[in-house]
Amino acid sequence: LDSHLTYDCHISNVSSCMAKLCQINRAKNSFHGKTLKQLISLLVFSKMLYCSTVWSNTSATNIKKLQLVQNFACKIVTKTRKFDHVTPLLRELNWLSVDQLLFFRATVMTYKCMNHLAPSYLSSKFVKRSDIHNRRTRNREALQIPFFRSASGQRSFAFRGARLWNNISPELRQCASLKAIKEKLKSHILANSY
Repeated sequence: LDSHLTYDCHISNVSSCMAKLCQINRAKNSFHGKTLKQLISLLVFSKMLYCSTVWSNTSATNIKKLQLVQNFACKIVTKTRKFDHVTPLLRELNWLSVDQLLFFRATVMTYKCMNHLAPSYLSSKFVKRSDIHNRRTRNREALQIPFFRSASGQRSFAFRGARLWNNISPELRQCASLKAIKEKLKSHILANSY
C-alpha cells in the first residue's frame, strides 16, 4: 500500500502479467482456444483480480492499464492480429471488461455479506434500513449508506457495496444461491454492455 491508497504500486506489479502473456503468445498456436482460456485464467486473471474488492476503487488510469492486459489476453485466445478491435472479441468470448469485472466481483461480495457467506467483520459493515427504523417505506430492504465526507471514505467497500446493492434489481438481490446471482448478474451486465 502507498500512503495515498492509490494502489499504483500494486497495479504496476499486476501489469507484469504482460510478461506471462508474452510467453503464452509465443506458444499460442500449440494450444486449442479452450486451453488458452484456462491458461490465461490461471496464470494471469487470478493474479490480476486478486483482492480486487480492496483495490477496485483505484484510478481510471490504473483500470486502463489492467484493461490493456485483458485486451492482449483476448487477442491471444482468439488468435487475432495486434490492431484488431477488442470489443467484438470480448463479446465473442463472453468476457466482461475490467471495470465490469470489478463491478461484478464487488456485487457478488456484497451478496455474500448480505447472506452471511462472508466473514462477520465484512457482513457487519452493512445495515438494512429496516434495522434502523420501523417505518414502512419502499426502500425498507435497502442498505443504509454510510455517511462519509471525504472521497477516501466514499471509496471504502462499505460505501461502495451499499450503493451497489441498492442499485441492483430486487430480482438479483433475492437470488437463492451464489451460483444463481453470478449467472444472472453476468447475463445482465453482458446484455446491457457493448
